Amino acid sequence: MAVGRTLPKWWRVYVNGYDLSGYTRTIGPLSVEYDAADVTAYMGDTVKCYLPNTAHISPGTLNAVFDNTATTGLYALTQATAGSQRNLMVAIGVRGAPADGDPCFCGQFGQEAFQVTEDGGAVTATIPYTGWAADGSTLLFSQPWGTLLHANAARTSVQGANAGDGFDNLSGMATTTQGGFFMYHVFASSGAGHTATLSVDDGTSAADADMDPLAGATTGSIAMPAGLSGVVALLPTATVRQYLRWQIAFGTATSVTFACAFMRVYNQS
Repeated sequence: MAVGRTLPKWWRVYVNGYDLSGYTRTIGPLSVEYDAADVTAYMGDTVKCYLPNTAHISPGTLNAVFDNTATTGLYALTQATAGSQRNLMVAIGVRGAPADGDPCFCGQFGQEAFQVTEDGGAVTATIPYTGWAADGSTLLFSQPWGTLLHANAARTSVQGANAGDGFDNLSGMATTTQGGFFMYHVFASSGAGHTATLSVDDGTSAADADMDPLAGATTGSIAMPAGLSGVVALLPTATVRQYLRWQIAFGTATSVTFACAFMRVYNQS
């Protein structure tokens, strides 16, 4: 992962297994806002005291260039699902296109509408998303920010499993014990049946020898056609070790093009 400031042109937007980056003009604000709980001790206090309460998570609004190409255009990919839940990932490239280890913002959000307008002669689309209040007992964790474990790229059965180093996801902390969730988007695949397994490994160090499957963070062996996405939530008490990496096990698929990320929970509201 590169270090330094970045620009929105290096962001990538994935929704329900489709790369909408080529249509996207802007998205946001990507926000985490907390309700304030009043803990002022008594009425005579001259200073009000507050603590953060429930987190409200939102990706804001996606503004895009309208395209009505049959089956592959923005309209075909998003309009018909207005009002339904969408798996959304915003990968944040740092001074370049997103790479393994870069930050990302992920969650399941309701698509409120699909609005088409004319903007200076160009036809544009506005897609607002609802936010959600974090709840530690469900998928609605209070941490939408995580690590892009695998940037959008193809992996083949010839390459096999990932034996590379993991990413330090905690900057020196050994473990967390509040779970998290794994999100994946499959953009293309080949091979009879297209079956494969995507998962997450964790470890005590970055070395391959110290990495093991993270319990529960797996799709299991499933068919992986283009336009597939999903979320796998761990228990809110699950232990996640310091280093993380993506993993794939091929079944009948010979190639899978995908992006995946893991959102580790530190605190829940």
